[in-house]
Amino acid sequence: MMKKNSERNAAIRFMKKLFILFIPFIALLAVYFLDDPFMVLKNYERYDQTPVVLNEGHVGWQMYLNNRDTIPIDSYIMGNSCTMAYQCHEWEKYLHGGRAVRLFGNAESLAAVCLKLKALDKAGATIKNLLLIIDKESLHNDRCLTGHSNILPPVISGISNFKFQKEFCQAFFYPNFLLPYLDYKLFHTYRPYMKGVINPYGSTRNPVTNDVLNPREEMIKEEGDKYWENRKGEFTKEKMKNYRDGKYREAPQVLREKQVSLLQEIKWICRKHDTDVKIIISPDYLQVNINPADVKTLKRFFGKRNVFDFTGINEYTEDIHNYYEPGHYRPALGKRLMEKIYEPYILSPNAKSPASPSPGTI
Repeated sequence: MMKKNSERNAAIRFMKKLFILFIPFIALLAVYFLDDPFMVLKNYERYDQTPVVLNEGHVGWQMYLNNRDTIPIDSYIMGNSCTMAYQCHEWEKYLHGGRAVRLFGNAESLAAVCLKLKALDKAGATIKNLLLIIDKESLHNDRCLTGHSNILPPVISGISNFKFQKEFCQAFFYPNFLLPYLDYKLFHTYRPYMKGVINPYGSTRNPVTNDVLNPREEMIKEEGDKYWENRKGEFTKEKMKNYRDGKYREAPQVLREKQVSLLQEIKWICRKHDTDVKIIISPDYLQVNINPADVKTLKRFFGKRNVFDFTGINEYTEDIHNYYEPGHYRPALGKRLMEKIYEPYILSPNAKSPASPSPGTI
């Protein structure tokens, strides 16, 4: 009898120690479910009032769902983060009444673009115009990126809601997120090590169109030309030393069988909706030309008049003032590029508008 009591007491002590051991985990789990730092546990009316860097694929889709019943959205800016240079209100000037939203993803792949178009099609959306912003990396990637920053919502990706939520819950407990998040939550002070987790600039997106409100524009306004002088290190990194020297450089061909299959699916959806498609290959600061074979493939699928290659050495890539840093260019340049691609429709009285079926449709 005494032996049984002793064993029972030992078991109770063990359970108490185990409970104490799990208290921090339970507390953090409570923080996760109460705070919902990634804004994925429920739907929100706005996604522009949090300091946490969010999953852009999820945010863009939720913003579209929030507004589609009150705004006749029929036009979509898709692609990678360089879509920040293309403001919906500027693009809408060429759409003759069309209303646009930006549905982008960081390092967006062709696979992700294809899935988003499929989701729009399945949801019964009108897809009247598509402005696709890509680079050689976008064309090279034939799979969707994983991880909490890039995973697409279940309605787009087809994964289970459990798997989707698991990605974010796991990411919350990783030290590279948890430590800066708790630090900022407690002290409300941004520190350099928080980069990629915390956004120190406040609201950086339009709550309706998902246009970016880049804080660097304000810096440029305040600093003028000194903005680029003060950031020479960003534009002259060691890995860039063999570029921007006036020599022609060409990227390797990246469009292979898998990518071509994705392009075929994208074309099929756009043809089904009689979509006016415009594809912009971003002006690469390093001035490396995209492979001509890839450009030829894109034009074969979407038409010569709908694919615009701004890579290489040209008036756009020569001017450093067009760039925030080597990876991203400014809306002022995006506006110029849109003027360039829509110029034929504006100057020629006989040209059909891009909002009518052809010449932009495929």
